[in-house]
Amino acid sequence: MKPQNGISISVLRRTILFFAFVLLNFSLAFAQEKKDIHIHFENESVAVEKGSTFTDFLVIENESSETITIQNIIPAEKYPGLLFYPKNEFTLDAGQSKNLPVKLIANVDFMKLRSNEIKFNISYTTPTVTETESASFFVVKEENKNVAIYTAAYENFINPALPESSIQLIVENQGYSQKTVKIDLQSIPDGLEMMPKQQTVSLEGLEKQTIEIKIRVRQQNTLYPEFNINATATDLLDNKIVGSNTLYLVILSHNRQVSRGNESVSGSNFAEFSYNENSSGFNYLQLRGNTAFQITENMKSRFNMGVDYYLDGRYNLYDTWLELERKNTLLRVGNVNSNDYDYPVFGRGGKISTKFGQNNQVEILGLENNYNLYGTYFQQTKGSTMAGAKYAFGNAKSFNGKVSYIFDHDPRFNIDTQVANATASYLINDKHAIRTELGLSQEKGLSNKDENTGALIGANYEGKIGKWDIQSVNSFATKSYAGIRRGSFISNQRISRQFSDSQRAFIQYQNSQVDPEFLSFQSAPIQSGNSANLRYYFNSTESLGSGYQFSLNKWNFLLAPKVERQKTANFYTSQELFSYRLETNISATFGAHGLNFTAEYSYSKEKNHTDWFNSLKTTLSYRYKSFSLNGTAQWNAVNVFDLTSYYNTDRNFANYNVYASYNFQMLNHNLIGSFSAGTSYSELYRNLNSNVSGNLEYKISPSWSTTGYFNLSGYKSTGEYTSSDSYYQFRVGIKKYFTAATTLGNHKVTFQFFEDKNFNGLLEPGESVLANEIVKLDNFVALTDKNGKVVFQNVPEGNYTLKVNENAGAQLMMDPVIMVNKNINRKVGLVKNIRVSGKLTEIKQAYDTVETDVTGIMVYAKGEDGKIYTAVVNQKNEFEFFLKDGKYDLYIENDKYSYTHPIQTIKVTKEGYAETVIFEYKKKDTNIKVKKF
Repeated sequence: MKPQNGISISVLRRTILFFAFVLLNFSLAFAQEKKDIHIHFENESVAVEKGSTFTDFLVIENESSETITIQNIIPAEKYPGLLFYPKNEFTLDAGQSKNLPVKLIANVDFMKLRSNEIKFNISYTTPTVTETESASFFVVKEENKNVAIYTAAYENFINPALPESSIQLIVENQGYSQKTVKIDLQSIPDGLEMMPKQQTVSLEGLEKQTIEIKIRVRQQNTLYPEFNINATATDLLDNKIVGSNTLYLVILSHNRQVSRGNESVSGSNFAEFSYNENSSGFNYLQLRGNTAFQITENMKSRFNMGVDYYLDGRYNLYDTWLELERKNTLLRVGNVNSNDYDYPVFGRGGKISTKFGQNNQVEILGLENNYNLYGTYFQQTKGSTMAGAKYAFGNAKSFNGKVSYIFDHDPRFNIDTQVANATASYLINDKHAIRTELGLSQEKGLSNKDENTGALIGANYEGKIGKWDIQSVNSFATKSYAGIRRGSFISNQRISRQFSDSQRAFIQYQNSQVDPEFLSFQSAPIQSGNSANLRYYFNSTESLGSGYQFSLNKWNFLLAPKVERQKTANFYTSQELFSYRLETNISATFGAHGLNFTAEYSYSKEKNHTDWFNSLKTTLSYRYKSFSLNGTAQWNAVNVFDLTSYYNTDRNFANYNVYASYNFQMLNHNLIGSFSAGTSYSELYRNLNSNVSGNLEYKISPSWSTTGYFNLSGYKSTGEYTSSDSYYQFRVGIKKYFTAATTLGNHKVTFQFFEDKNFNGLLEPGESVLANEIVKLDNFVALTDKNGKVVFQNVPEGNYTLKVNENAGAQLMMDPVIMVNKNINRKVGLVKNIRVSGKLTEIKQAYDTVETDVTGIMVYAKGEDGKIYTAVVNQKNEFEFFLKDGKYDLYIENDKYSYTHPIQTIKVTKEGYAETVIFEYKKKDTNIKVKKF
């Protein structure tokens, strides 16, 4: 059959096949030609530390048969800290390659970069085409990724006679990357109502924010014990805990001690026995400590203990637990706590968790909600019975999540509670991340038979579009949701733009409210119209604000105006405050000195009042090394909670607070300690508080220490019916440190380094050990002791690269790649190489004033064995090698300049090489003519 034009189908097929074959060969040839130009960085990743400079080499290899011209090498964006990169055009002959240095300094702005990729665009031409390719490498930032949570004062005083009190919580991002974290608060023992119990905070790199927490002591609690608040920060991006702290509260009273040991068990592998005395006369002996030990070859154990024995015969056992770990399974019995249940989980009981796969983990627990494990000091009331399970899943890069369930039977309130919670985080790419959350709960009163169901939904987004940063944090919990965020609504929208390295602006809308609903108290029947059997409170804050941040030299400035509305209400009262606010912040760092000043001016109006009033709150902080001094002053009400506490009709008042702390190390680090002192005066609450405390530890020997602690506190009311009281507490003890154990599954790696003079790998008489040498096992750094030994504890299985004394050019007499699958104890010989230095010097003609730049030129040293070493000319026109003894040819392969002696031969001996190798060069095609008159 023939088509209408007369061409046969078979001919048409052969023609199409021929053209397809030609096109395929052409595309393959083009692709092959393109692959002949290889552009990449020598190191795919570089570890960096703040303040240090680092260099990576851009490698351009011309494996084609033509000469190419490198026209431009341009960074993909304006990287802060970029010191040097090649800018001049040059040619690359066929078969030639070049290593070009790119040098940066890891300053603060560089460490704050969102992306860890450093990218350059390279444009080059061949006789036929013009191409642009990109090459990049990644930086691994050695930074503190934690979020610190603390208060300005070590202890916070709470007056139980007031309806509620407040503490200022400081949340500090100690890393350089932006973070959005949720702060969860947990009362230990149970008995504090905190509003809000959970709060979301967005932090820039190294940014601090202050949040206010309202605290109410439950009326059912008649003992008023000392309280601790466990504060936990969870990164919403990957759902990992990035910070935690225990905040100490002193509930003021006239008839008992200030505190019974206001320190939680800290440290590892130690035991401490101490005597504690209080002004109340209720003195006691205390034993604290923990240790880790091997039970079998595949099982390890950890034990923690805290016990107090009072001199009247009573005792208390708390924070005491035993952990057994075998492979990926962990069992804990005794005092137990756990996170990520969206419910406070702590008490006495047990939990078991096991890991499987890459990032999967299952946890099951059962406990009684009682802070004490056992004792007679506190009345042993029956706490809630809890059972729960948690499953974590996902991968380490783009997706992870968690599902949890908790059941709580509370015999005191006679209520059964169930809470289920699920979270999932998605990393779309390095610029966009999403986190979602869903919660369901059910409460049932066992006496009045009332019940509530509730739900929680949350969705967060964090992204970067060009120079715009977008953050959206949202969650909503119904009034009867039984999780930590009962009755809460949180909406935090923030858009910011980076104008330059030193200028940034943002606009932010925040709306948070707490409007919970509880079951009735089961101790009395429900009666219509009777609110005594119910609980109710409401708090909300809504604000729209903007801000502008900029830097001048070492000074940082922030101006942030906003409009804000606050509300609070309960059965007895309600308040509402509308404010125009202006916040300013000025901070600076001068070496070891740091200064920070914050002021917030408000022009406000109370609901149902026509008069507007002014208020101001300022904080000034000064730091010098380990010493800090902080002062706060407040004039008139700055928030809605101040409105409920007025004593005078004119509603003008002033509050002041001064606090100082000092941490020190003396006597060759054998004496360490801290002192703090503070005083606060409140005209609003009509009281004066003061506190002085100190902590000391003196090392008697490497494993024994004496310890001491003291606390002096005072409270004085200044109202119509004045009262005052003072308290003291001190502790003296002795502390024993145990040898650190290696975690199950990890290994102990020990090296002894020596100078191997005869190259046989054996430590022999006459060969010295190498003390105070820096040793790196991948990114882990240690220093050899006087015997040349260094120990790396808790090394996971895997392959590691050993590096020693790179600056001095020491050479290992072994393969630097170490495979760790068991404990290692090895002697390592090194041969110290000889430093050979050189310099490039220009020979100038008369009247030649044009400067040359030889930075980045490669110098080669070829040994008798054919091995080639390389060095790079620095900005001082100098270079250096570290070589073994022998004969070497030093040469330069660079045609930008002409060299008088491009190849020089040197002989290196064990005694060293004292001469400086000089390469003289001059400009090409330059002839300066001088006209004589």
